[in-house]
Amino acid sequence: MGIIQTLQSKGIYRGYSQHIVALEPILRAMSDRGMPVNQESFASVEARLKADMERLTAEMQALVPDEVKQWKVYKREPKNKDGVVQRDGIWMKPLPWKPSNKALIRYMRHRGHTVPKDFKTKKETTNALEVKRLARSTNDPLYRKILEYRKAQTVLSNHIENWRPGSDGRVHSTFYYDPATGQLSSRRPNVQNAPKHDDPEFGGYAKVFRSMIKAEPGHTIIEFDFKSFHAQTLAFESADPDYLRLARIDIHSYLAARLVNDPDFDKCLAWDDAKLAAYLGGIKKRHKFVRDKKAKPCILGYGFGMGANHLYDANKESFDSKKDAKAVIDALDNSFPITKAWRTTIRQKAHDQGFLISRFGYIRYFWEVFKWQGGEWQPGDDSEAAIAFLPANDAFGQIKDVILRLEALGHLSRYRFINTIHDSLLFHCPDNLLDECHHNVKIEMERPSTVLIDPTVAPHGLSVEVEASAGPDWSSMKGL
Repeated sequence: MGIIQTLQSKGIYRGYSQHIVALEPILRAMSDRGMPVNQESFASVEARLKADMERLTAEMQALVPDEVKQWKVYKREPKNKDGVVQRDGIWMKPLPWKPSNKALIRYMRHRGHTVPKDFKTKKETTNALEVKRLARSTNDPLYRKILEYRKAQTVLSNHIENWRPGSDGRVHSTFYYDPATGQLSSRRPNVQNAPKHDDPEFGGYAKVFRSMIKAEPGHTIIEFDFKSFHAQTLAFESADPDYLRLARIDIHSYLAARLVNDPDFDKCLAWDDAKLAAYLGGIKKRHKFVRDKKAKPCILGYGFGMGANHLYDANKESFDSKKDAKAVIDALDNSFPITKAWRTTIRQKAHDQGFLISRFGYIRYFWEVFKWQGGEWQPGDDSEAAIAFLPANDAFGQIKDVILRLEALGHLSRYRFINTIHDSLLFHCPDNLLDECHHNVKIEMERPSTVLIDPTVAPHGLSVEVEASAGPDWSSMKGL
C-alpha cells in the first residue's frame, strides 16, 4: 500500500493534503513578506537592554555578601590591589557574582530561605515562578533584581539577536509542523514566541521588545484573535451546551459564582444571554480574586487535564492547599458533568487504542495514558496530553482552514498576512485597506466550520467570535 493509500485508510489524508501540501506555499509567501522590524527602534531596544543588564549586574553585586561570592586567589602579591584583600597571608579578591542556579541556591541557604523544589522532579530549582514567590514572601531585593536581569537577558540573547532585521527591514522566519497538537512552529527567528505578557514589576520588557515591531509608513499592524477558542473547542468535543454557552459569555465568573455560593447561581442558567452576561459581569466586579486567581487558572488548565497537585503548584498564591485546589476542580466537574464524563471517556479511549485521530485528520500516539501503580491504574505521563489533543487540534485545524479560505479569496496577499500566533492572525495592512481588512477577515474567521459539526452544540458548524486590535507597532495595539 502506498503512502497516500495508507493515509486515506487511517483517516488522516485530509490533514496531510490540506494542512501541509496546500498550506506550505502560503507559509512560504508569509515568510517572504516577513515581520517588519524598525532599524532605529531595534538599535534603541538593544542599547537599553545592554545598559539595563550592566546596571542590574552592579546592583546585584552590592546586595550579595562577599561570603557567598567565589574568590580569586593570587599566588603572589598582585600589583593592582583594587578590591583585593589579604587573609592569613593570602591575597584574594571576590569575583563578580552571577545569578546562576548554583550561586542563587548558595545565596538562599546563606539567607536562611527555603530552597524551592520542582513539582515533577522534586529537585532544587530557581525557576522564575519560585524566585518570584521568594521575592514576595521575603521582600529580599536581590530576587527582584534577578528576575529583571533574567528577563532582560532572555530578550537580549534569545530574541534580539534572532530578530535583527535584514536590509529590507524585515525578519523572515521558516515555518514547520512540529507540534503534535497541529499548531505551527517557526525558527530563525521563532516569530510565534515573541515576548507578550508583561510584568512591569520586573522590567516590562515584553512591551519594550514589541515596540520595535513597527509598521512601515502607510501601514498598520492589525491582529485578529479568536475569543476563548480552546474553551469552546473543549465544549464542542464534549458536546456540552452549557459549557459552550458560558465559554462564549464568561465561564470564569460562572465558576466563581459557585465558589462563593452566590444565591443566584442555581437559577442563572435559565436566564437569557443578556441577563446572564449582566449577572456574570457583577460577579466579576465583586469577586475579582476568586474569579481571576482561582476560577480562571482552573478553567485554563481543565482543557489540558490539569490535576489538583499541578494546579496548586502553579498557583500557590491563590490556593490555601492542594485540598483547596481540588475543591475548585471538583466544583467545575460538578458544574459540567457532561464535560467531566468526556474527559474520562477520551482518556480511556486513548489508553485502549494508543492513539487518537482528530476531525481534521491528525493522529497522535500515546505511550502512557495510565500506569499500573500501587495496585491500581494511575494517570501516566500522557494523561493530560490525551485530554488536551482534540480540543487543541480543533482550534489549530480551524485556523488553518481559515487561512486556506482567506488565500482563496485573495485576502492574504491583499492585506499582507505576516504571522499566525496561537489563536490569532497578524497582518501588515496598507492604511487605505484597513477597514476593508477588518470587515472581510473577521467575517471569514467567524464563518461556521465545515468540519467541526455536532448535532447537539454545533449543527451548522462551530463559530467562534473574533476580536481585532490594531496599532502603529506591536506594543500599542488597541481594540477595534
